[in-house]
Amino acid sequence: MKSLTKALIFGTMMLGMVSCEDDLMLEPENNITQNSFYTTELQIQQALSGVYSAMVNASSRGGYDVNFYLLASEVRSNNFNAISQNGNRDYYAINRFQDTSSTDEMEILWEDAYQQIAYANMLLSRIDAVPFADPATREQYRSEARFLRSYAYFELMRTFGKVPLIDKPVSPEEASKIPRTDLVTLYNFITSEIEASVAGLKNTYDSANKGRITKSAAHAMLGRIYLTGSGFPLNNTSYSSKAKEHLSAVIQGEGQSVTFAANYADLFKSANDNKFHIFEIQHISGGLSQGSYLPSYVSPNFGSADPYYNAQGSLYSSAELGVSQSLIDSYESGDLRLPLTIKTSFIATNGQPDQAKFFVKFREKGVVLTNRYDWPINFPIIRYADVLLMYAEILNNEGSTNAAVFYLNRIRQRAGLAPVSASISAADFTTALRKERRVEFAGEGVYWHDLVRWNTGVAVINQAAAQLNYNFTITTNDYLYQVPLSQIQVAGYDQNP
Repeated sequence: MKSLTKALIFGTMMLGMVSCEDDLMLEPENNITQNSFYTTELQIQQALSGVYSAMVNASSRGGYDVNFYLLASEVRSNNFNAISQNGNRDYYAINRFQDTSSTDEMEILWEDAYQQIAYANMLLSRIDAVPFADPATREQYRSEARFLRSYAYFELMRTFGKVPLIDKPVSPEEASKIPRTDLVTLYNFITSEIEASVAGLKNTYDSANKGRITKSAAHAMLGRIYLTGSGFPLNNTSYSSKAKEHLSAVIQGEGQSVTFAANYADLFKSANDNKFHIFEIQHISGGLSQGSYLPSYVSPNFGSADPYYNAQGSLYSSAELGVSQSLIDSYESGDLRLPLTIKTSFIATNGQPDQAKFFVKFREKGVVLTNRYDWPINFPIIRYADVLLMYAEILNNEGSTNAAVFYLNRIRQRAGLAPVSASISAADFTTALRKERRVEFAGEGVYWHDLVRWNTGVAVINQAAAQLNYNFTITTNDYLYQVPLSQIQVAGYDQNP
C-alpha cells in the first residue's frame, strides 16, 4: 500500500478547499488557511502532503508526468511523431513546433508549477510558528518543502527559461509586479535551497513514508540541475564539478539508500514503486483521482484480443500519436529494453493486426481498471541509471573515459548488450552514451532536455523533420516555449523570441 500517496490525497483536499483561482495561484486567500489551518504539527504534515500532491493530477490532463515529461518533453523530441491533427490536440502543435503563447498546455504547466510553489511558500512562511514534538521533524518538513519548491522552479526554467522568482506568499497584485528572473539568479536560488535541505532530509524512510524526498534524491536532483546548467544555454562549466560531487554522493550510497535493479523489467511495475527509483511521482488507483493518466495518453485503442487490452480503451487512437521509427532503430539487436518499452503492433477492434507503434513501459498487463486515467504505477523523475550515466558523461568530459566505461557498461549489461571497449575514444564514447541515454529513458521525458543541454536539438530535429517531409525547421529559440498569453496580459512579461 502507498501510505504516502494516501496522505497526499488528504493534503490535496485540505489545500484545495482553501486555494484561490487567480492565474498565478500564488497565495491561498481564505482566512481559514491563514489563521486556522497552519497551526499544528499535523496540519503542517497535511500541508506538506499537498505540496507533494501538486505533482500528481493537478490539472484535468493529469500530473507532471503527463504535462512536463510527456507532452512538453517527450513529444517535443523526435521520439514521437504526431501523425494527425485530429481535434486540434496540443500534442500535435508541440511535436510540429506550431505551439504558441495561446497553447493550452503551456498555461497548464505554468499554473500547476506555481500552485506547487504557492503551497510550499505558505508552509515555509508558517512552519516556524508551529510547535513540534521533535525539532528534527520540523527541519525534515522544511527541507522537503524547499526541495519541492526548487524542483518546480527547475521544471519551469527548462520549459520557459526566465520565470518570476517568488519565495514567499504574495497577493496576485504583488505577484503581477514581479518580473521574470534571469537564469543565473534562478540557478543560484534553487541550488542553494536544495543544498541547504540535504541536512534535514533522511537517508531512508519506513514503509509508511516511502516516496518522501531523501538525501539521495536531493543529491541526484542537484546533479541533474548542475549538469543542465553546465550545458546550453547557460554553459557554466564550473557547474560540472559540482554535478560530479553530488552524483558521486548518490553512487556511494548504493546498496543502502539506493538500489540498482538487476532487471530492467522490474523498474516499471507498480508492485516495485518506491523501490528502485530515486524520486518518483506517487500514484494509486481506486477512483481517488490519484491514478496515472500517462499510459492512456501513449496507447492506441485496443481490441479485446490484444494482450494489453483494457476495457476502458485509451485517450488517443493509433492514427494520431505514435512512437517514431527513428527511436525504434536506435535500439541494438537483442536489446532487452525494446519489447519492454515499445510495442510495434496490436490486434485492432476488428480482429486484424495493426502495425501502430506505441509505448508500453508504464502499461501493465493484467491491471484491471474502472477508469482509463487510474493507473497505479508511479512515474520516475530521477532513476539511478540516470545518475550513473550522468556521472559517466562527466568523467568522459574530464578525460577519464576509461573510468566512465564502467558505468556505461553496467547499463548495457542489464540490457543484454555487449560492453563497449575500455579503449574507446572520448568522441566515440560520447556518441555511445548519448545513444544509450535515448533508449534507456525512452518515454520518460529525458531525451528532449538532453538534446537542449547538448545543443544538438536543432540538428537532430531538423534532420528528422526533413526525413519525414515535415514542413518546418527550428532554431535554438525553439528550445523554450512561449510564456502563456494570459500571464503576459496579467503581468506584462516580455516574451521569449
